[in-house]
Parts: sequence; structure tokens; C-alpha cells
Amino acid sequence: MTSADREAADHLKTIRALMERATVYRAISAPTALAGGLVTLLLCALLWPGETRDRPTPESFVGIWIGALVLVSGFNLWLLYRSARKRGDAFASSGMRMALRSVAPPLAAGFVLSSLAAVKQSGGYADITAFWILFYGLALMAMSSFAPRSLLVLGAGFFSLGLLAFFPEVRALEGRPFQASLIYMAVSFGVLHLLYAAYVFASQKNRHPAAFEDPA
Repeated sequence: MTSADREAADHLKTIRALMERATVYRAISAPTALAGGLVTLLLCALLWPGETRDRPTPESFVGIWIGALVLVSGFNLWLLYRSARKRGDAFASSGMRMALRSVAPPLAAGFVLSSLAAVKQSGGYADITAFWILFYGLALMAMSSFAPRSLLVLGAGFFSLGLLAFFPEVRALEGRPFQASLIYMAVSFGVLHLLYAAYVFASQKNRHPAAFEDPA
């Protein structure tokens, strides 16, 4: 067997392992989606402007949401670590590395384009959030070969909303890009995540009551 054949075999083995653990990953993603949805809606409520002067700068706007991302991502990493320990697996497994390789390009593209919009456009709030929504959806869809179907449906929802957010009639919402950006975030990272979490929790409770109590 050549090195290329061995690499292909290892790749297929990793995909099979990820598909076998799809229900575990979905169980872990549900509380993360719940936390992300609640944090998003809370931040949108806190940021909603009473007056124009209450708006953060685009750079500060990006920084605030990056802080929320770090918080929710830390929670997700803790769930993954706890699940790996219970299964007796390595935390930085080949499956995790494959997942990171899949989502890294679209997430990096979204980060770069949104950062450029923050720096180059004084009122680029709607563009910033539209990039986040679109490329997050692409990141979820990039895991199509091993992710559970419900996660791919969630990705398709984000992708569709991200495209819609770039339509001129939708993007500015009558010349109010900051309010539009908060609405985009609330509907996508807020409501879609909560709907996804509710679906997963309900399906787990109906099929495996014990899994609902301890998804890891």
C-alpha cells in the first residue's frame, strides 16, 4: 500500500468514526446553540440604540461580538473535552482536526471580509453581520460528509439568510444599517440557534430520555 493509499484509508476511517459519533456531536452542539442563541439575543437587546450616539463604532461592534464568540466557543470546547474524556478518546482527535480543517476556510474568509468592512465603512454594520451569517452557514455546510443532517439544515438556513442580507432592499432597512445588523444577528445567531437546540433536545427526549439528561 502506497502512502497515498494509507492517507486515503485513514481519511475514510476518520469520516466513518465521525459519522458514527454524529449523534454525540449533535447532542453537544445543542447546548452550545442554546447558549449562543441566548447570548446573541441578550447582546442585541443591550446594543439596540435609543439614540444615534449610543451606537458603538464598527470596530467596537466587531470586538463585542468576538468576545461573545470566545465565550460560547469556550463553553463548546468544555463540552467536547468532557465528552472525549467520558469516551476515553483524545481531545485533539483526528476527527476534530478534520472538522477544523473543513470549517477554517469559510470562517477565516468571513472574519477577514467583516474586518475590512469594519475598517473601511463607517456604517458597515449590516455588511459585517451579513458576512458572518453567510460564511458561518458555509462553514456548517462544509461538514456535509460527516455532520448530522440537522446541523447541515442549520447551515443551509444561515447560508440562505446570509444571501438574503445582501439584497439592497433588505440590507439597510430604510437607511438604518445598525438596527438592521442587530435584526440580522437576532434572527440568525439568535432565533435559528434556539430553534435548532429545541429540535435536538426534543428529538433526544423522545428517542433516548437518558441522553436528554446527559447529552455527553
